[in-house]
Amino acid sequence: MNDSMKSSARALMIAAVALAAVVFLSGCRKDHDDHAGHDHASMDQPAAEAVAIAQTTCPVMEGKPINKDIFVEYEGKKVYFCCAGCPEMFLADPEKYIAKLPQFNE
Repeated sequence: MNDSMKSSARALMIAAVALAAVVFLSGCRKDHDDHAGHDHASMDQPAAEAVAIAQTTCPVMEGKPINKDIFVEYEGKKVYFCCAGCPEMFLADPEKYIAKLPQFNE
């Protein structure tokens, strides 16, 4: 092989690798042009967070807004509170507060 053929072969190889990379990477692109008939917003939140939105007030300190970082799991469901002292009061007598919680009145 002479230098001219080696140079042409090298250029052809580089072009083939570049083309393969472009084809591969374009296959990874996701088209989201077809949004008719569905809504992503309803899928953005896990079920536990949806309950957190439904429960807006503390069951112990009625009327106080919840802090989504303060919660306990009771019977497999998260119960949110306004402050760090409320979970202990709730767990001492949960039946007293259950009726006030939307996640237990579904």
